[in-house]
Amino acid sequence: MSSNAQNDMEQGWPRASQFGRSIRLEFSLYLSVAILVIMAVTGQVVTSRFVETVGQSVAEKLVVQARSFSGTAGKHIISEAGPDALMLSNICKKLAADNTDVYWAGIADQHNRFLAHTDIKAVVSGKSLVVPEGKSYADILRTDEAFAIRGDTIYTAIPITENGILLGRLGLAASPREIKAAREASILTVVSITLLMLVIGLPVTMLLVNRKLNPVKVIADHLKTMSLESPQLDIPVKSKNEFGYLAKTLNVMGQKLDAARQKMIENERMARELEIACEIQASILPKEYPSAQSYEFAGAYRSAKEVGGDYYDFIDFRDDHIACIVADVSGKSLPGMLVMLMTRDIIRQVTRVERQPAAVLCAVNKELRNNIKKGMFVTMFYGLLNRSTGKFTFASAGHNPLIHRSSGLEKPTLIKTKGYPLGLMAPAQFDSRIETGSIQLKAGDWLVQYTDGVNEAQNAASEEYGMDRLQECIMSATDGDPSVFVKTTMDNHSAFVGGTEQFDDITIMALKWTGIAVGHGIREVAEVVHAD
Repeated sequence: MSSNAQNDMEQGWPRASQFGRSIRLEFSLYLSVAILVIMAVTGQVVTSRFVETVGQSVAEKLVVQARSFSGTAGKHIISEAGPDALMLSNICKKLAADNTDVYWAGIADQHNRFLAHTDIKAVVSGKSLVVPEGKSYADILRTDEAFAIRGDTIYTAIPITENGILLGRLGLAASPREIKAAREASILTVVSITLLMLVIGLPVTMLLVNRKLNPVKVIADHLKTMSLESPQLDIPVKSKNEFGYLAKTLNVMGQKLDAARQKMIENERMARELEIACEIQASILPKEYPSAQSYEFAGAYRSAKEVGGDYYDFIDFRDDHIACIVADVSGKSLPGMLVMLMTRDIIRQVTRVERQPAAVLCAVNKELRNNIKKGMFVTMFYGLLNRSTGKFTFASAGHNPLIHRSSGLEKPTLIKTKGYPLGLMAPAQFDSRIETGSIQLKAGDWLVQYTDGVNEAQNAASEEYGMDRLQECIMSATDGDPSVFVKTTMDNHSAFVGGTEQFDDITIMALKWTGIAVGHGIREVAEVVHAD
């Protein structure tokens, strides 16, 4: 993998050192806090309910006790000689003696002045009974009864009536000891349970949590040790819950990530190979066109992919003859280019000993058939120009018709000779069909050869460029330069196709014969067009 690709993969990738906290520890801490909050809330509710229950029991006990003494007190208040202070005082003492939590007890008249009291000073000093305001535990109280807790004292006031007439009130003050004891006992119980939960329950809970959350640690540990160079994972979590699903998903993601990494490496390798192939193809395309006063060649090439299978070339025999070649391999991209390179090498070897068109194609077919992949083939046009006489001899191995524009004709002529594509037929069958054609060029004549990527190209409306448009470009060339004609044709072709994807390579070669036979030379290639 290239360093750029490696950096792209590592960029933004989380580092294990940035995530040192343990979810199991965090979960345990959160659980501890939750237990404390729950126990605190629960303890408060339970304590409140328990204290309320005990308080109601205490209230009922005091009220019932006071009621039982209020009836006897009423008879002694309405005695013939007036309120019997001694008997009323005995009642107060008896009430206090029966309940050790009672601080004092007193009986007051209807104006709330004490008639009797466990503390005689309250009677002597003329103190009055203070009826407590509010009615705590109102559901157990009757009309005009009062019960209230103020600080550390319980106050109770029960009316003393006889035949529905209010004679006075019996009042008492008692200790809330039972209520306090109940509250303290409840709080102690809650605290004990909470401590028990923290000391025993919490460790057990943490142990269970750790066991249940252990897959998280296993998954995290495998992710921390995963290498970007080999991102495959094998997390041994087989449970059927979300952790098992997560582990299985990460295992699959690791495999796919590794496959994607391998594919990226392969794509980079292929891209580099295509780049090299493109450089190789560019290096073998003509860098200069044969040119003299009597003739001038020009050509252009555009591949559908990074590289293609079209091929055109010139072979200067350093005498009166020069060969021009246009070929189209059935495969595209890199396979087509490889076959094209092989075909070019074979042609170069064959033309060292042979130059006549039909003989050259027969020799190339014999050699290529033994080396080309089954199902692939090459169409080829091979022309041989006599620079002195203007005679053009040619042969075609299943290639497109040659376009001949004669200065004396209004419309170009399409010339097709018989021949099978190279690499398809056995030498005997191929040789029996190949034909040779010839044209005696006159001043102003044009010859144009091309590959089917030109005429078969389609625009967005699925219309083909066609032979008519190509011939119109040839007719409009008039006395123009072949290089100008080639550029104009390629521009016209691009404008017609527009943004439609190109599916075939495009090659055009043009020859203009002037008829002025004075020496020969070469002209540098102005431009070679490749696919973007």
